[in-house]
Amino acid sequence: MQRFITGPAVARLEWVLDGLDGARGWGDDAAEVLAPEFAAVVPPERYVQVTRRRAADYSPVVVVGLDVVTDTTARARIRRHDGTVDVVSCTVESTAPHRIASTWVTGLVPTDLTPRLPVDFADHDLPYTATDARLIVFSGLPGSGKSTLADAAGLELGVPVFAADWVLGALTPFGGRHFESPLAIAEELLTTLALRQLVAGQSVILDHPAERLATRERWRSLAQRTGADFRAVVCRCSDAELHRTRLEKRRRGIPGWHDASDWSNVRQRQATFPGWNGEALAVDTVQPKEMVFAAVMRHITE
Repeated sequence: MQRFITGPAVARLEWVLDGLDGARGWGDDAAEVLAPEFAAVVPPERYVQVTRRRAADYSPVVVVGLDVVTDTTARARIRRHDGTVDVVSCTVESTAPHRIASTWVTGLVPTDLTPRLPVDFADHDLPYTATDARLIVFSGLPGSGKSTLADAAGLELGVPVFAADWVLGALTPFGGRHFESPLAIAEELLTTLALRQLVAGQSVILDHPAERLATRERWRSLAQRTGADFRAVVCRCSDAELHRTRLEKRRRGIPGWHDASDWSNVRQRQATFPGWNGEALAVDTVQPKEMVFAAVMRHITE
């Protein structure tokens, strides 16, 4: 089965994927496809046997990504039956007939890495740093004024502001605009940056919609675990026309990110945006800027 634009490495990668797909009669030509150096380490019969057994985890093969590194190296990301993703790599000889010099399958997230950050930091192994540090979250939908307030507060306090739109924009050259869950990715990046600041005893401001209750609880638990004070500001704009105008005419100049946003999308999200509990300061950015900012500064510094 030809899945991609062909090339030496991609053509041989297709052959490997056919094996993982459980193709009938696959592997009869393994002795000709595998380079002698590779076959000396993994005999063709053994390679075919292992690949056919692995087909039970993948067939029918679902390819979720392809990286053509060079003419001689290509990788495909394929989904297992349990929903996880593995990476199939294939390197071929530089000259015809471009036999497979090496090929292997690994998990998308290698098992030998430090585990990813938890959803709840309560029992996470971290140094407790009882300092004056604060974890400050500015929450709200696009165009609500949260980024403007977050930036102003960061400037006033000398505290770094990590914003979802900025980190996502940085991922655009790497396909970030096509990621399935951009806000979840932004949450993970901001959580990592916040953790780095807090364990150093330094305050941090996060600019993120924080629509999910789980996101809020995660950041609350991070602050508690690191001994930081947790403060939240939730922003809204009660004037629908003003909100829409802000959204559609804003110019922020974030590299790799859009300026205007989709008003219909924001309206849909407004209907399901969950309220914060009593610890958050709710501000309506229709009110005079000076009054709103003064209220925000009192809330996050007292």
